Amino acid sequence: MRQCQRYLSHRHEQLDYYSALARDLPIGSGEIESAHRYIVQQRLKRPGAWWRAANAEHMLALRLNRANRQWNDYWATESQQAA
Repeated sequence: MRQCQRYLSHRHEQLDYYSALARDLPIGSGEIESAHRYIVQQRLKRPGAWWRAANAEHMLALRLNRANRQWNDYWATESQQAA
C-alpha cells in the first residue's frame, strides 16, 4: 500500500484527466488498455510457450504493426534498410 501511495504521490500531473481532456490530449480507454490481451498475451503467453526477450520484442513489434495497420510501411522500411 505504501509503495502504491508513493508511486501515485509523485505523479499528480499525470493523473489530471480533466486537464488532459480540456487540452484534447489522449487518455487511456478500456479498449486501448485491454489491447494487451489480444496483441501480446494471445501470442506470447500460450501454454508451454517460452521466449527469449529479444525474440519476444520482435514478435510484439510485428503484431503491433499489424494491429495498427502499419504492416506495409514496416516492411517497406525494413526492405530499404536491408538494401
